[in-house]
Amino acid sequence: MLYGHGNDLYDYSEKITADFSSNIPYRNASVQIVAHLSGCLHLISDYPDPNARALTHEIAEHHNLSPENVLVTNGSAEAFYLLAHLFAGKHSTITYPAFAEYEDACTLYGHTLSFMPVSELCGSINFTSNETVWFAFPNNPDGSIVSSETIENLCLNNPDSYFIIDNAYGELCTQCQPVIPLHANYPNLISVHSLTKTFAIPGLRLGYIVAEKNIINRLQPLRIPWTVNTLAQEAGSFVMENYSRLLPDAGILCRESQQFQQQLATLSHLEVTPSPCHFFLIRLKSGTASQLKSYLLEKHGILIRDASNFRGLSPCHFRLSVQEKTANDRLTDALRDFFKITA
Repeated sequence: MLYGHGNDLYDYSEKITADFSSNIPYRNASVQIVAHLSGCLHLISDYPDPNARALTHEIAEHHNLSPENVLVTNGSAEAFYLLAHLFAGKHSTITYPAFAEYEDACTLYGHTLSFMPVSELCGSINFTSNETVWFAFPNNPDGSIVSSETIENLCLNNPDSYFIIDNAYGELCTQCQPVIPLHANYPNLISVHSLTKTFAIPGLRLGYIVAEKNIINRLQPLRIPWTVNTLAQEAGSFVMENYSRLLPDAGILCRESQQFQQQLATLSHLEVTPSPCHFFLIRLKSGTASQLKSYLLEKHGILIRDASNFRGLSPCHFRLSVQEKTANDRLTDALRDFFKITA
């Protein structure tokens, strides 16, 4: 596991008053989920269903799938390690910059790895020597989006390769088309989904894989027993029963992100990478993200994501996830103060 993911609150003694480091949407219904779970604590006296059957059926019904095409996991991270295990020793391509767990999981299971910029991913690429190709839709950390047409052409033109798509932020970005319907036509498509991200329950760890029946059947025996605990399963069932009501308003989040990006782009010391998502990437024109992170923590109690440990990025890159306007303005002012000191 790569240390230095966002929301690494446990590493710091400083009081965090604004957290821009995690891509968990600040507009969320986690309080309602917590309220529901507070009446379900008695469930911990029994072992959880090792196959999360009730939640599996609810997810399948929500997406109009067969339960045989769904595997509930302990967050998307478990999904990536299970898939890397399934294809152990194979040749894989991972796009970059990207969430580090793809590479970490593949390395653990002995994959021969190739890397390519996510900006170069297109439907005409020949991946005949690759058993798996990993990318995110939308991409973390820069928010870039490949088209649904590109995904279809990749699957169609490379029938012997499996395309593993991290769709953790798909429902939080208005420009992302749903990926689930593509499974009906492309058996070499595998998508990973995160209720953790969408519904702001990272402490519970809850996600799922959608794939053809054969893939799900091969993944099942690779699992450690009871990886998805009872309260996580109960939270998942509550979410599926109240999906539309609990789902964050992606339109508002993305509009707020656009406004925040424009606000920061007025600072001459920053280069903001435009993103259609609620999170985005920034490059410092002088100084390092590590220096900035330390300054913001110590002087302002603000946490950002130092993105220098993403493959393909520099020590000058950091990532932000939009927060409420007062917090956004606080960070903007703190950045101005930092630039005065380092000028």
